Amino acid sequence: MLLYLCGERGIRTPGGVTLNGFQDHRIRPLCHLSIKQNVYTLPLFSGCKCKIFYNPANNLSRLFLSIFVEITNVRFMKKFLLALFILPALVQAKRTNLYISLSEFMTDQRENYIEIYFGIHNNSLDYLKNEQGKFLGGLETTIAIYKDSNIVAADRFRIMSPAYADTSNLNELLYHQQRFLLDKGKYRLSITIQDINDTAESYSIERPLQLTVSKDFSDHSQVIFLEDFKPAGLETNNAYTRSGFTLYPIISTGTPFLPESLNHLSFYNELYNLDLSLGESKDFVLRYFLEDDNTGKALNKYGGFSRKKAAPVIPILTKLNIEDLPTGNYQLVIEALNAKGESVLKHKTFFYRRNASNEVLAGSFEQRQITGTFVDRLGNLDSIYQFVDYLYPISTERERIIQENLLAEANEMRLKQYFYAFWMERKPLAPEETWQEYHKQVRIANQLFTSGLRKGYKSDRGRIWLMYGKPDQVDRRDMEPNMPPYIIWQYNNIATPYTVPQNNKIFIFGEFEPSTREFQLIHSTAIGELQSRDWRRDLYYRAYGGAGSIDPDSDSGEREFGNRSNQNIILGTTGSDRINR
Repeated sequence: MLLYLCGERGIRTPGGVTLNGFQDHRIRPLCHLSIKQNVYTLPLFSGCKCKIFYNPANNLSRLFLSIFVEITNVRFMKKFLLALFILPALVQAKRTNLYISLSEFMTDQRENYIEIYFGIHNNSLDYLKNEQGKFLGGLETTIAIYKDSNIVAADRFRIMSPAYADTSNLNELLYHQQRFLLDKGKYRLSITIQDINDTAESYSIERPLQLTVSKDFSDHSQVIFLEDFKPAGLETNNAYTRSGFTLYPIISTGTPFLPESLNHLSFYNELYNLDLSLGESKDFVLRYFLEDDNTGKALNKYGGFSRKKAAPVIPILTKLNIEDLPTGNYQLVIEALNAKGESVLKHKTFFYRRNASNEVLAGSFEQRQITGTFVDRLGNLDSIYQFVDYLYPISTERERIIQENLLAEANEMRLKQYFYAFWMERKPLAPEETWQEYHKQVRIANQLFTSGLRKGYKSDRGRIWLMYGKPDQVDRRDMEPNMPPYIIWQYNNIATPYTVPQNNKIFIFGEFEPSTREFQLIHSTAIGELQSRDWRRDLYYRAYGGAGSIDPDSDSGEREFGNRSNQNIILGTTGSDRINR
């Protein structure tokens, strides 16, 4: 099964593509991202019967180890991005997709508790007809929570689908939530899941659990990002309920991601014990706003405030209009201010916004006034011509078409207007500084990757450098038996303004023309990049003859190419060559 997290589907062609002198080996998108629910939130998995993927909760002192579990193996790996504060998991068995999320809260009586949420894709369940001729599916679930070796809380229940007359066009999430009162401390959570219509499908999940919300001083719950919310009672069968509202959470298996299909940032949060720090029923101001994660600047345009009275629990449920919020990394800041305007509680939650509406296209830049701006000081036609050409690696497909037309026209004023609009859309608060930093990286790419065929920024390695940043590890293999020279780049944490945040990704480049220093991208696990499930074989065929294969699995040959590549330190220790990473 092929599912993407925040990505674009596309096709891959053998060999390279050259556009305007640039190497370009990315997956070519067939269409824009769908706005349908559940499309943009799914991770990429393949190659096994059942896998479970956990992400960390990292909220100040709240840190859980991230683990990747296979039914026959357990691997521990670090995670470097702030992940969604509900703890998502995906179980894939045959066709069953199940998300498991967990959040910690506190009651008005200052009792700690957890809520465990389940989201099931109804088209992935096995169905059987009941006596009324309707189709029913579901999962039987057993939860046990251990303190040391003792069970302190447990429950067994079934998560059932509605009765369907027809199962051919199902496409929605079924929700369920379960609550357990627990004291603050460390526990072990065990969940067993079994398909009610296929008893052979039975899976167990175990993970450490720590409750950290304090009863003695001001504290807060994790932020839950939402697709929408409504007053409870209107539609409660397929959603979660909190504080009298039905919540539709964004299901994510990594960094919280808000695509262009979402024009509002909706979220739920709770503040605790402000009556202890301020006094019971004392007035305070609740403030919330967005902050640019790269510059630390507050974006007060995206925010709000309200007056509240101190109480043991203060629920927060609101939405912000982010229709024109540019693509980038941001923090959602929630703060409580006392009567003197002093901060008594403040916390931040990271998220990534993608917004294609900030593309600079025809009709959006021609009226820009550049007199007195940094672009006005960039020099003559030759300079601005080159600078616009530098934008290719970080531009969208439609922007590249505009750029190519402007370069062919070679009108200095229009090039400057476009260049100014490009950086104003990318970083409206700091366009000049952002351009200068990008220009610095272009010069580095040119120094490192220029070959006899093209400048460094036009090469595959240059494009990856400019889009994803400097790799954390580089392994170069020049003299490996049965393989042409190749290079592996590995990234622990990708968090640049020009792409979706991702963890533990690799890029593999091969030199197919000897001694040219022209390394072409042949495989990557990053979203939207070229993927080859048997890159070793493709690397060999493209270097030494043969057509290669668009689908290497169709090749029945079992010969191993590149024995050292199978023991590569990057691939062998991180598992990052696997597509599902």
